[in-house]
Amino acid sequence: MPPPVHDTSALSCEFLSWARWLDTLRDAARGGDYAAVQALAKGKLRFILRRSSLLRDKAMLGILHHLQLTEAQALCQEFEQVIGELTGRIMTPANEWPLPVRLYVPEETTAGQTGGHRGQQERRHVPTRQNRLDAVSQSEAQQIYGCLRLVLRLLQQQVNLAESQAMLQATGVLARTVKLGHLDNEAAT
Repeated sequence: MPPPVHDTSALSCEFLSWARWLDTLRDAARGGDYAAVQALAKGKLRFILRRSSLLRDKAMLGILHHLQLTEAQALCQEFEQVIGELTGRIMTPANEWPLPVRLYVPEETTAGQTGGHRGQQERRHVPTRQNRLDAVSQSEAQQIYGCLRLVLRLLQQQVNLAESQAMLQATGVLARTVKLGHLDNEAAT
């Protein structure tokens, strides 16, 4: 995992490093191995944590515009997807890291099958587990939730953003994700 940086050009290099790292994890997960798919989802969770921390820092500096709301909305969608994947659900793809588990099945076994049927079959081969995050993922998810919640609250102070469709969607997705990841018990403390 790349180290955090703050300079703009260094930040661009950091994000390229993240992309290469996530590409490596994605390529390993294409075979459908459960551990590789989980490693990809956990890597994406760390990347969302980094991006949400940077967005929080911008919002704390008073940078509150439509661009930040668009970024927060996208992060909320990606966060929901990753939490769903980590808790054993079949999620709609938000972007290419990670793709839902159903997209990692080898191509020769998937010809003629529909996406929903494929996903159900694959889940039968996944080790049985509770739909809870492990301790590290839980901690990272809590941090992401805190960052995104703060950003959305700061953005809601902007009259032109408070009642926008993007704001309503972002807050709705974040609320669903909290329930999906069972983050509400810890969020109350």
